[in-house]
Amino acid sequence: LLILQARHIYICEYHKCLIQSVRNKRRRKDSEDDSNENDESPDVDLFQLQVNTLRRYKKYFKVTSRPGLNKAQLAETLLKHFKTIPVVEKDVLSFFFYTVKSNTNKLDQKNGNTGENT
Repeated sequence: LLILQARHIYICEYHKCLIQSVRNKRRRKDSEDDSNENDESPDVDLFQLQVNTLRRYKKYFKVTSRPGLNKAQLAETLLKHFKTIPVVEKDVLSFFFYTVKSNTNKLDQKNGNTGENT
């Protein structure tokens, strides 16, 4: 019998994130079974975002974390923060419909840009 073994202990970032996301889904499912089943939150995969995007999220929301985190650790930290943000579905949907219909973004208007060419 020929038994093949991996001769390295390192794992690529893609497979590491894939394994962690499966583990997180299992933990969430187990904890959801114990808690209220009506409290469903959608799964958001921050592991698919680029590191620069994760850093911008961290800076915008002023999330504190230890320095030198790799992409997977940063995504996991930000995912914990993301789940704590309260969401009013009616407001989110209204904002989305407004953005699509007017082809502008309300957030641009707050910064002084009206989205109009002057």
